[in-house]
This record gives sequence, C-alpha cells and structure tokens, in this order.
Amino acid sequence: MRPRAVLLRLVASTAFLLVSAYAIATVTFPVGDVAAETITTTHESIIIRQGTPLPEITVQQPPPPLREERRIAPPAPEQVWVPGYWTWNNDWVWVPGRVEKPPERMATWVPGQWNQRGDAWVWRPGHWE
Repeated sequence: MRPRAVLLRLVASTAFLLVSAYAIATVTFPVGDVAAETITTTHESIIIRQGTPLPEITVQQPPPPLREERRIAPPAPEQVWVPGYWTWNNDWVWVPGRVEKPPERMATWVPGQWNQRGDAWVWRPGHWE
C-alpha cells in the first residue's frame, strides 16, 4: 500500500474512533446534592485537563478480561501502540487499541486500569509519562 493511502486510512480511522468514542462515552454521574451531571469524554489520551479532575467512573461489576488485540505496525517510527480498554456506558464497551504519536519524544504510555475498591470498580485513565 502506498504511503499516501496508509496516511488517508489512518486519518479516516482516527476520525471514526473519535466520533465513536464521543457517541459511546457519555456518562452520567451523581454529584453531591445535584441529581446528575453529564460528562462527555473521548479517547483518554486526547483530552488533557488541568485543574479540577473529572469525577471517578465507578462501576458495581468487574470488567471483562482484556481482549487480545492484533497490533498493527506503526506507520511512522515515532508512533507507538496504545492498547484498547474496557469502558462503561450502562454496559461494558470495548475501546480498541490504536497507534498514536507521543506528546513528547521520550514519553511512554501507561495504560488505564480498573481497580477494585470495596465492592466497586474504579477507572484510573491511561496517560503519557
């Protein structure tokens, strides 16, 4: 496949993933005296927030086992594989892995993780370090 075709496929698939993640990942959280607050997220590595952290995503059932993914070779040497993960949207939804360019040259990806806290499971988002 020619480099231009590879680039066009990568751009199209990235756009599709962002739109899909936006559509899938609208989560409602109870917040104090307020009945609910809606927070919309996309791929965890795309949004960098400073200041007040987002409310934790807490689920009452454990996530399914991680899926074994077929890794694709990065189209450019500076890009790395970011593995997929389970997210919650009234049921478990798999967010597939992707190739991504780190924000800094020496940055490494730390995958997100569901941690058990009592009877609940709490999401710790992935991030660049």
